[in-house]
This record gives sequence, C-alpha cells and structure tokens, in this order.
Amino acid sequence: MRKLSLLLITILFFLSAYGQKTKEISRYWTSISQSIEVKSDSIKKFKVIASVKVDTDDEKAWTGIWARVDNKPDQGKGFFDNMGNRPITSNKWKSYTVIGTIDSKSDDLNFGAICSYNGKFYFDKFELYIEDDNGEFQPIEINNSSFEDKTIDNVIPNWSQGISKGEPYRVKEFTFSSNNDSVDGNYSLLIEGDNITGKTGFQQETFPNIGLWICLIYFLIIAFSLLTFFSPISEDKKSKLGLIGFRFSFIYFILFILFQNNGAYHFWDEYIIKPNEGLLHKFIPWVGKHVLQLSYDITTFTNGSGDTTYDYVIVFVIFFIAVLGTIAWSIIDRKSRDYSKLFYWLTTGMRYYVGLMLIQYGLSKVIPLQFPEPGFYKLMQTFGESSPMGLAWTFLGFSEGYNIFMGIAEILAGLLLFRRTLALGAIITLMTTMNVMAVNYFFDVPVKIISTHLVLITLFLLLKDIKKVMRFLITNTTVEKLTVIRRPHFKKWIDVSFKLIKGLLITYALGYGFYKALEIREEYTGIYYDITKSELYGVYKVKNYVINNDTITNYKNDKLWRTIMFEREGFVEIETMNGKMISYKVETDSITKKMKFSSSGGELDAFDFNYTKTDTSLDFNFIFQNDTVSGQTRIMNDDKLLLINRGFNWINEYPYNR
Repeated sequence: MRKLSLLLITILFFLSAYGQKTKEISRYWTSISQSIEVKSDSIKKFKVIASVKVDTDDEKAWTGIWARVDNKPDQGKGFFDNMGNRPITSNKWKSYTVIGTIDSKSDDLNFGAICSYNGKFYFDKFELYIEDDNGEFQPIEINNSSFEDKTIDNVIPNWSQGISKGEPYRVKEFTFSSNNDSVDGNYSLLIEGDNITGKTGFQQETFPNIGLWICLIYFLIIAFSLLTFFSPISEDKKSKLGLIGFRFSFIYFILFILFQNNGAYHFWDEYIIKPNEGLLHKFIPWVGKHVLQLSYDITTFTNGSGDTTYDYVIVFVIFFIAVLGTIAWSIIDRKSRDYSKLFYWLTTGMRYYVGLMLIQYGLSKVIPLQFPEPGFYKLMQTFGESSPMGLAWTFLGFSEGYNIFMGIAEILAGLLLFRRTLALGAIITLMTTMNVMAVNYFFDVPVKIISTHLVLITLFLLLKDIKKVMRFLITNTTVEKLTVIRRPHFKKWIDVSFKLIKGLLITYALGYGFYKALEIREEYTGIYYDITKSELYGVYKVKNYVINNDTITNYKNDKLWRTIMFEREGFVEIETMNGKMISYKVETDSITKKMKFSSSGGELDAFDFNYTKTDTSLDFNFIFQNDTVSGQTRIMNDDKLLLINRGFNWINEYPYNR
C-alpha cells in the first residue's frame, strides 16, 4: 500500500510540474483578471472603474466588468458582481463602475472584464479605489491598467485569462490584441470572439456519439456483474465465469462507492475524500488529456452536477482498474473458489451505500426540502421557456403529498440494512431507483451517473434470489426460502461492536438526518419555504413605461419592464421585455409609499421606487442613473393562476386538462 501511495504521489508531482504550460479550452465566454490581497478590520467600500465599448451584431453578445471578494476559509462567500443584470452593449466608449465591500472576512479581491459570444470587446483605463479609515476612496495601483504594455500572441502583460489565480489557460474562440482605439494612452485591449454558437463549449458537440460509449461501458458493467451469479457450483463455490464476475464486481463497486460516495458514508466523504480531492483534481484531468485524448481540458469538477466530464472519467478509470485488477487477480489467485467472506463484505458495503443514501433523499422529501413549491417566477414562465429539469422540479415541487409518497418509498431502502429483509428491500428499492433514474435521464437532471449505479447495485443485490422471486411472482411453483447472505463468524466482542456500530449508523441516518432536515428547513424558512410575503405581494403586468417623458414601445429594449413580481419580503424580481431577469433587494416604507431598490451592483444601481397602489393597479416612478422613469401596471391576482388554485377534486365529471 505504501509503494502504491508513493507511486501515486510521484505521478501527481510530475503532473503538477507538467501542468504549468498554458492550456486551451473551448467556451462561449472569456475573461481577464488581476488579484490583490485585501485586509480590513471593518466594512469598507471599493470600486472598480473601466472604460468599455462593444462592436457586435450578435444578439447574445454582452460584456461587463466584474469584481469578486474571496473570503478566508470557512468564512462563506464574499461580494460578487459581473454586471450580468445590466450588461454593456453600447458601441461608444463609456466609463462603468462596480461598487462592493470588503470586511474582516475578506482575503482577496479579484477584478477584471468578462465577455461572451461573437464580437469585438474593447477595454481601457482600469481603476481601483478602496476606502481608507476616514471613508475616503484611495487609488490602488493596477499593473498595466491602460494596456500600454502591448498584448502579443494573446498574452496580456500583468493580466491573467480566467477568473482566478491558478493554472493558466486560454479560450480558443477568443483572441487578445492591442488596439489603437483608446481613451487613455496609445492602446486599449481588444478581445474578439468568433465562430461561437449556442453549442460552443458543450461536450456533446465535441463527442456526438458520447452516449453510445457511456452505454457500452454500462452494458459491460452489467454483463460482468451478471457473471457473478452464472452457473455457480454451490452457494459458496463458483464456476470460473462466476469467479471472474465476482472479482470484477468486487473491485468496481468498492471503488465506485469510495470515490463516488455522494454523502452516503458521511464521515468517509468529509474526512477522507474531501481533504484529498486535490490529488484527484490533478490525476483525472491528466487521464482525460493524455489517455482519453479529450480535445478540451477538464477544469470543472463535481458540483451541483454529478455528470461532469470529470465524473465520467472517474467512472472510466474505475472500470479500467477493475478490468486490469480482475485479470491480475485471476492470474495470481487461480485456486480459490470460495469468496463467501468477500461476498459478505461487498454486499454489506452495497447495502449500506444505497440504504443510507436513499434515507437522506427520502427525508428531504418527507420534510419538503428538495423540491420547493413553484414561486411567481416559475408560475409566470411558459412551458416553452422552462428547461426540462425546471419542468420536472416544478412538477415535483407542486405537490407536497407526492413528495411525501416518494420520500417514504426511498426511506424504505432502509430494509436493505438488514440481511433478512434484503430481498424485499431490493424489490422496493429497484422500483424506486429506476423511477429516479428515468426522471434524471429523460428530464436532463445531472445525477445520471449516481442514479444509474443505484439501480445497478440494487439489481446486483437482488440477483442472488432473482430466480426465486420471479418463480414466486410468475409461476404457481412452491418457492424455497430466500437466501440470507451468510455472515462470517466473529469473536463475541467484534460481533457486539458491529451491532453497536450498526445501531449508531441507523440512528444517525434516521435520527440525525431527520433533525438536520428540520434544521435546514428552518434555515431556509422565509427564503424558499413558508415565505414571509411582501407587502405588495403579487404579480404586476406593466402596461405603460415612460423614460424621460418618452413612452417606450421597442419591445426588445432591455430597459423596458414587462413584469414586476413581489413575492417574499425584502426582494423583488423584474422581467424585462427581452426576457432578462433582474433581482433587487428592497426596503419598504409603507407610510411614505416608497421602496429602496438595491442590487449587487452597489449604490450606483440603487434607487427610490415611489408607488401608488389600488385594488387593480400599481403606479410607480423613480430616478435611475439620471433617467426619470414612470409606469402603470395592472395586478394579476394569484387566484387567476389555475395551477395553484385548481386543488384536489374527488369527483370530475369530465377530465379537466388545460
């Protein structure tokens, strides 16, 4: 084991040194950045200013300046703004500002420019200011702030491509050069995006047949696993094919459980995998580039998606190790035919992996956490505008009763934790996991790898009794008792210890899991669940919008509001006519009929929203960045929303399908 560890460390050290050269990736956006260390004992403002212009015919193209404050470890997230809610599209030089804050938690301040899709994006005269102890903005030196050091061969002196420090890379769809069109000095930075489509950066474009290869690997996993139960000589002793199948299954599934733990064995994930993720984050990208010859570098790791390229390469590596390990094991251990002890430990790991994971998933449905009920934004969105996953989440979040039903079915996977109820638990769990897998596949939910393996593992657990189960369900034949996996003989103190650990695990999974779900529910009460409603609660359709005494009728204008949605207290969402969503924090003064709107963009994007409300309308006016804006709306009452008002009906004389 020590030799293997030393070999792995040596390989990773080599990879770390090798990885210093600039890599190329494919993506529809790019960025530049600088970073400075920031320390402050109090809350202080900073501002980043830059001159920008855009020359493009691409409707999707936009740019902005951005700033992000990285906090110290375990101090949460800091400030972030990339002007995504107020993108720059003007073809004239203008100065733009992002204002944010730093405090005692702050560690680094990163800032720069971001641009996406096709066009020419010009940047010049970056400035950075941070407040001193007297509240006065003091200038902070920026290296090559006006890009007077010429950009040659896509290298911008003193600037990095990307949004953080780390391994250098370049987005191949964009070029970087110096340009004579400037506002300060002789040069500006020109970033040009070209040949970018809606599929750029998506791996399916690079590998149109990737699904076939993934399905092939899954087919081989199933085929090798089935061999475990092929023509056994006896319950304990297996044929040569059975031995090959078992060896593969043991190596593959144990490695998968360890490296794709997904919180099933919480302490293993927390204290073993996470502290050593850096090693995998170097090794797996190396495999992707040098073994699989991927045309892009792996820079995204497991996140809200469990179906990243990184995750699929892990599956490939585990499969490859299992095949090689099976060959080596079969050569070295030719005489053994009895793997009953290893079979016990393999199935024990499988049972607890599936059982503990599904108990977690089930509790998040019995105590509704995973699927919040649809808010105004979802209710006002058309089906055609929704993503497949968004549609599934709306469907599942609509019914609390159906959530509880699904949750109970998943919690019943706890039957897998007991050998005598294994077959019953496997039958129930197989149906449950197949349904989860189907939703993930056919609604594009990125948990396909995990859900597929939950099905594979549950099927493996059921296969030892599949003939008896099918005979019982289909034929009229008397069925012998189901097989109980034989437990190895342990000394009494070990046996007692195992029972104690098992009791603690089940108590932890159910008791602490239930408590933790309630705690999370309480934490997000008022945000996603049981919201405190806004004083102006409702959806308001804008019917007249005036800027500087001019009525706006250009319905592609990103300044024209289409819908105002007041739902939870302290927040409002604005939908513009071109479909963009803008979120604001609000402070309400119901006496003066005034609200203060503020966004992540800081004080420059804050304004006082004055309103007059009746039973059927809401009139408003405000001044935003020297523009005088006013408008009238009509209230769209939520009692007109069929989805949330139809309710349950015992009797339907006709189908009510709308």
